[in-house]
Amino acid sequence: MNKTTQISESKHRTWTDTSYSLAADDLLFTAKATHGEAITLNCPGHSRDGHGFAIHFKVEHLEAIHSLLSELQLLKAEQIRSIK
Repeated sequence: MNKTTQISESKHRTWTDTSYSLAADDLLFTAKATHGEAITLNCPGHSRDGHGFAIHFKVEHLEAIHSLLSELQLLKAEQIRSIK
């Protein structure tokens, strides 16, 4: 949960605050966060009608990132098999 949701007065809370569906041509790049303790995935707003975002990943997130990559690789393999 992000800090905004944590301090919100709203009684309605969901398991996700924001959902983005990336397009194949969305500009994505990584950079070392300014505080040096994270790597940031950036998707600038100028390429998304002003709806950009940045996610700061820390070492503690490695397992989740590995899981994400594994699932994406399986999805890609399934897509390749379905084309053949």
